Amino acid sequence: MTSIAVLYLIPNELAEGTHSKVIPQEVLDVVASIDYIWCEDLRTTRRYLSKLLQGQRKIETYTLLPLTKETTPIQLQEQLSDIPSTVTTIGVISDAGCPGIADPGALAVDWAHRNGIQVKPLVGPSSILLCLMASGLNGQSFTFHGYLPIDASERKKKIKSIESESSRLSQTQLFMETPYRNDKLLEDLLLTLHPDSLLTIATDITDIEQEFIKTKTVGQWRKLSLNIGKRPTMFALMGKK
Repeated sequence: MTSIAVLYLIPNELAEGTHSKVIPQEVLDVVASIDYIWCEDLRTTRRYLSKLLQGQRKIETYTLLPLTKETTPIQLQEQLSDIPSTVTTIGVISDAGCPGIADPGALAVDWAHRNGIQVKPLVGPSSILLCLMASGLNGQSFTFHGYLPIDASERKKKIKSIESESSRLSQTQLFMETPYRNDKLLEDLLLTLHPDSLLTIATDITDIEQEFIKTKTVGQWRKLSLNIGKRPTMFALMGKK
């Protein structure tokens, strides 16, 4: 039986070098106090910890446990069995943004709830909520779809489906894409959507110099030449009413 009493959900920065502006002091205090952390990518997490701690603690003193989309509940339990009984807290760090939202952190949170362990979410940036806030679209009713299908025909079907749902329910539809497919997704959106539907493109959210957030009709976007490239981007859609 684990001795862990608290699971901390530790947010990460969205844009490189913005931790001092978007990560609260409470997060730094928690990071400095725990020893075991679940994370999606070990290298990314070590780099983030180094920036947060600024030499206050050696990164080698942390035990980082891999938690990816391939991790199974059995593997999670095996990791826990190796943690000393004196350890009462553990953390989860996302590669970007908040754990448990569009990343594997939900597996650890599910484990905690099943075992009566307190889940403590810490404040930090969420690209989904920040995009929604800045979109001007319906913030009372919205759906996050994560990644749309990779197959071109299936992706176009999904685009039409969520546009129809948005129009019918007056509901904002949010989704994202792997950065290297951003421009292909944008191309499909502009080819598939009704010209009067509203589309928000939110790129490099929280980046001091590169942040780009605009809402325009699809017809207006079609008149522009926009190359997003491999910059992290969220999309929000409100179908034609």
